Amino acid sequence: MKKIALLIVVIFISTVSFCQINYQPGYIILLRGDTLHGYIDYRNWERNPDKISFKEKLNNDVTIYGSMDIRGFGVLDEIYESAIIPVEISPDMTNDLNFDPELKFSVDTAFLQTMIKGKKSLYFYMNKFGKQQFYIKNDSVYELLVEKKYLKRSDGTAGMIENKKFLGQLSVYLQDCPKIQSKLKNTIYSKTSMEHLFLFFYDCTKSEISFKKETEKTSLQIGILAGLSMTTLKFKSADFAYLVNADYNRSTNFSGGLYFDVVLPRNHGKWSINNELVLASYKVNGRYNDYENENKYVISSTTFSYSYLVVNNMLRYKYPVRNFFIFLNGGISNGFAVSEKNYRKQESKFYDILKVYEDKALNDTRKHEIGYIIGLGTSYKKISFEVRYEKANGMSEYGNLNSSTTRYNVMFGYGF
Repeated sequence: MKKIALLIVVIFISTVSFCQINYQPGYIILLRGDTLHGYIDYRNWERNPDKISFKEKLNNDVTIYGSMDIRGFGVLDEIYESAIIPVEISPDMTNDLNFDPELKFSVDTAFLQTMIKGKKSLYFYMNKFGKQQFYIKNDSVYELLVEKKYLKRSDGTAGMIENKKFLGQLSVYLQDCPKIQSKLKNTIYSKTSMEHLFLFFYDCTKSEISFKKETEKTSLQIGILAGLSMTTLKFKSADFAYLVNADYNRSTNFSGGLYFDVVLPRNHGKWSINNELVLASYKVNGRYNDYENENKYVISSTTFSYSYLVVNNMLRYKYPVRNFFIFLNGGISNGFAVSEKNYRKQESKFYDILKVYEDKALNDTRKHEIGYIIGLGTSYKKISFEVRYEKANGMSEYGNLNSSTTRYNVMFGYGF
């Protein structure tokens, strides 16, 4: 498995490494105030860049500008302003929260992304750790809209508390609109919510917006999947010799279903959460011979046949290469058995005594199979092709008998 996974990753990285440049028309504002037009290597940044690559002409050499080297820049429909800003550095992920209510500040030099510019402006900053923060501008000073989540214990139970100082700051900043208080009640610390608040302000005051960056939203792509799966079954145990030593064949079967790809905003839509609902199956036969001679032997034949409704949840990264994409998937699978055949036939002979026994190969089996997935694929317009490796924990419910299924999938997809 490690060799297969490594090969998939190496192929993906090798291909992507040739396609990392994306120069688009843009401009920079020099420290002395002059505007210089040219081309900027645009990455549809999720985290605000700390430097950019600029060329006056496409065949010129590249010049790298940091956030303190220029006043700002613009590319496509995005505008960034250079700033020295306070940053609240407390953890904001739920699993990382602590019981400290105190605000923790540091100072960053950054390119702030302009969300709305006009009479009252709004800026966005995501640092390298993925924490989102918002800023307003008073004269030439960028003011952090303060928000912090932390834990507080009450009656022996820890609960989350949110410092919403930003609501008070916005109440003062947008006070020209008498109706702003009603809107603030439902405002949360997010791009969409902040955008709606400022648009409400401009509508309320009949002011003109000089620039507005449309906030990207997640999109959903739906399609069908069809392909072949090649499944092998193995057992490990110090007991159950009739299973462990059986030489099971590889099962080749049709599989198909639906996919629901949730494309995340920014980064040119390269990241998505890929979800699938697939019907998959396999049937394997094994035979174990404990043969001493024609008068003394045991022959066991076993058959396992399963059909699963499988839910796959994967993180996908895709990269454009000319007019198509290559992508890498990784995630988990949960298979729920909808049909099962679990059969054993044993024939034993001890001199003149011949016995034939038929029953289940395993009395206790689980109906939920869980595993992991890694795959490499390519897509062109609505069509996709992928080669995938899966490893799951099989059907054995016995503590002293481990089962595993290994699948290689070739999948074709078509988007609606």
